[in-house]
Amino acid sequence: MDKQILLKATNVIVGYQKPLTSEINFNCYSGELICVLGPNGTGKSTLFKSIAGLVSPLFGSIELLGKSIKEYSLKERAQNLTTVFMAHLLIPEMTVREYVSLGRTPYAGFLDARSEVDILAIQKALEDTRLTDFAERPMYALSDGERSRVFIARALAQEVKVLLLDEPTAFLDVPNTLFLFDLLKKIVRTKNNTLFLSTHNVDYAKRFADRILAFDGKGHVSLMDVNTAFESDFLHWIHG
Repeated sequence: MDKQILLKATNVIVGYQKPLTSEINFNCYSGELICVLGPNGTGKSTLFKSIAGLVSPLFGSIELLGKSIKEYSLKERAQNLTTVFMAHLLIPEMTVREYVSLGRTPYAGFLDARSEVDILAIQKALEDTRLTDFAERPMYALSDGERSRVFIARALAQEVKVLLLDEPTAFLDVPNTLFLFDLLKKIVRTKNNTLFLSTHNVDYAKRFADRILAFDGKGHVSLMDVNTAFESDFLHWIHG
């Protein structure tokens, strides 16, 4: 199967009042798991927000499926791309199933009844993330690690082409981290989508990533194959 360019960045500079990066250029293809590595405060989350259309880059353009991200309506964008930040809950009384069902909102609306297709997508996301036994439990009763899996399940239920996961394993123990990386690798292979995963877990990135989006801590960002990334100066900060 031919690889399709799902996401493209051209001369992108991210930041707020001041730039956090120099120009970023990359093409991301279907079927790729891309791990994002870099020190804190170097623009990783800001790049995710720019890709998601939550903030505008200071310069350059971002294309999703060959079209500028700015040209998508909110609904169209949500049907093709989703972002998972390990954020605080807005409605902690929601059950796990109710929260995961929010992933179907771009297709069914917020309060509308879920179709059979929606229900199947929600159930599959719960099963894939090992949450079926927690489905009727309120979100406030979950551990941080369990809650992280719920956030990811909502993203999976959304069935998008591009997933952006910001530190999804931050609160997971070793077995659950390994399970999650393995699950996400299988998802990109079977769904043929693109998944960006920001992490500080260098060993898992080296093991599971197809390519590395490396931030060198000095404003430079480059997408490269795994071996090249770990042999380059971009990841010098790993060794202190």
